[in-house]
Amino acid sequence: MTLSLLLSLSKHFALTGLLWYSSITGFNTVSAENTGIKTIDNSGETKSSTSSSLKGIDVSRWQKEVDWMQVKDAGVTFAFVKATQGDFRLDPFFERNWEETKRYGIKRGAYHFYKPEAPVQDQIKLFTSTVTLAPGDLPPVLDIEVAKPGMTGEQLRADLKIWLEAVTQHYGVRPIIYTSQNYYRRWLKGHFTDYHFWIARYSDVKPEIHHTDSWMFWQFTDRGSVAGINAAVDINFFAGDMDKLTELCLPEFVTTTEQLSPLQQLKHKYPHP
Repeated sequence: MTLSLLLSLSKHFALTGLLWYSSITGFNTVSAENTGIKTIDNSGETKSSTSSSLKGIDVSRWQKEVDWMQVKDAGVTFAFVKATQGDFRLDPFFERNWEETKRYGIKRGAYHFYKPEAPVQDQIKLFTSTVTLAPGDLPPVLDIEVAKPGMTGEQLRADLKIWLEAVTQHYGVRPIIYTSQNYYRRWLKGHFTDYHFWIARYSDVKPEIHHTDSWMFWQFTDRGSVAGINAAVDINFFAGDMDKLTELCLPEFVTTTEQLSPLQQLKHKYPHP
């Protein structure tokens, strides 16, 4: 009887784990839906909550040639596309991914993989000369997940702010900062209160951030499966509904005598965090 009970419990836990894993990786069967996630309140207690979720992906050369029609049909709402890395590398699939996401009506955003050892001005020039944003696009993204040996946190953050401020000036909208939960805690926590974060945390517990910071995107797995992509892909959760996602995007330009910048147009709809 004891053996039978143990076998029964083993099967139960295995099935529970499989169902949970499938819920975050079997994206090709999921679109916007009510999704239960675990959160931690101020007391530190883990609780379940249900919220309307929008799910998206991020892609680079590792996913190679993506069939964006299938991706759209799979329920993908938004996609971040790698554009540049460091001070010299262009993603070979950026141009195609950038055009195809627009073609199929997927909210698109472009990101730069930052290399602390590369000159920051050269990284700014590479990204801004590669990426042209249009109304309806998501803000540009600074992907920071590596450190330079010997570089202090103060120097790293100073360089990142140079990139962020220059890109803000160029496009008229503040970039989003992508990083991992651990990197955020060590290097960025509490230092970038004017920017929204996109946090990678491969867990069923949402990102934990400083009370002065704000996260809008959560990358919760790097092993997702999406129709139209013949490789594992990162899956992301947006903390809001479609209206809120649209408000985050670059606005349509006004046609008045006094033209407002995209940043000025965005302020009244989407205030600073």
